[in-house]
Amino acid sequence: MSQNKNRIAVKSELKFIKSLKLKKNRVKENMFIVEGLKNVLELLNSDFKVLEVYSTDEYTHYFKKISYKVISPAQLTQISTLSNNQSCLALARCKDLSSYEDSLDHWTIVLDGISDPGNLGTIIRALDWFGFNYVICSNSCADFYNPKAISASMGSFARINAFYMDIVPFLKTFEGDIYGLDLEGQPLDKFKNANRAAFVLGSESHGISDAIKVLLKDNLTIKKYGQAESLNVAMATNILLYHLRSF
Repeated sequence: MSQNKNRIAVKSELKFIKSLKLKKNRVKENMFIVEGLKNVLELLNSDFKVLEVYSTDEYTHYFKKISYKVISPAQLTQISTLSNNQSCLALARCKDLSSYEDSLDHWTIVLDGISDPGNLGTIIRALDWFGFNYVICSNSCADFYNPKAISASMGSFARINAFYMDIVPFLKTFEGDIYGLDLEGQPLDKFKNANRAAFVLGSESHGISDAIKVLLKDNLTIKKYGQAESLNVAMATNILLYHLRSF
């Protein structure tokens, strides 16, 4: 983007940005929004195509080398999904999330119906922390470009590739062992496997679907010491990734 510091956000733009909170509009326009200074700076350093940056006066010094539009704090509050975003917002072009090419990574994380975008974003952040490159998502998972998922990823959306597909055919042709994370199974802290493997985490309310359970080599479980009924799927993913990196 070329440098142009004298542009002001107009009402029609604000209405359009608000419309991108809905998935159907993100799909139609092939655009998504990124909110907050950290996430916007991560976006600018990524290979996403940035279409526009909106910044309040206080934060324009971060965007001296690019084009941006000035927006008031009140306007930003009006269109933002965040309760405390007083800095900036950006529009970017969506990537194709269906063009998966097998990278033959040793471990593959597969998400089966993870419906909460906050959990998805937290999982993406954890994958980035533990040095994973991508995640396979069922078509029933929350949208990668949901503003809550983008925000929860804390910038990691810019480095983790998510691929959406029918995961049953994918797992049927997967060249490696397949494990599921469940409340009952082989203790995760005892698990070691030198083979290429996929690890499936199911939805928060329904767990792993029956069509996938029959494909599993085994179930893995995180040992329970207290009285909590279950673990949040993002918490379970963090523990799994830590364990995989520990051997």
